[in-house]
Amino acid sequence: MLILATIGEFFSFLITVDKIALLVDPTFVPACTFNEVVSCSDVMQSPQANAFGFPNPLIGILGYGVVMTIGVVLMTGAKLPRWFWWCTLAGMTFGIVFVHWLAYSAIFVIGALCPYCMAVWAIMMPLLIMTMVHMMREIRRDRGDVVAHSAFGMPLLVVIAWYLGVAAVIWIQLFM
Repeated sequence: MLILATIGEFFSFLITVDKIALLVDPTFVPACTFNEVVSCSDVMQSPQANAFGFPNPLIGILGYGVVMTIGVVLMTGAKLPRWFWWCTLAGMTFGIVFVHWLAYSAIFVIGALCPYCMAVWAIMMPLLIMTMVHMMREIRRDRGDVVAHSAFGMPLLVVIAWYLGVAAVIWIQLFM
């Protein structure tokens, strides 16, 4: 959780820096703009880039910062209350719905992709799955069930299937 959130934080920060540079100088070309399809400029200048009236990466900086903190707290061995995990799941659910809307907008409305944004999108699914798996294990453990602990298995397959599905949609829509 800490590693994934740190990656999300890093890319959210990069997007924010480029967004500020673009606001200051409209001729600025972000480092992640390569062509008409891989164009951070097009994505950053779209109305979707400010969904709530301010740059979206600020949501990522805040949200991933919270998740990084949760990861650090978990590393101490702390057991967080169930209500906290439900709140975390609610935040993760907002995040996954939001990045799906952003991905849909980039692929079908804007017709361009930002690699930094895609990195931020890619972090959300494993974080959501990790949170759900952790909650299920805690509920089973509280019931007295024996709970196997594995990083592999069905949760990993869900994440891989999601990545492949998004990649297929991108390929079909933007490259075929």
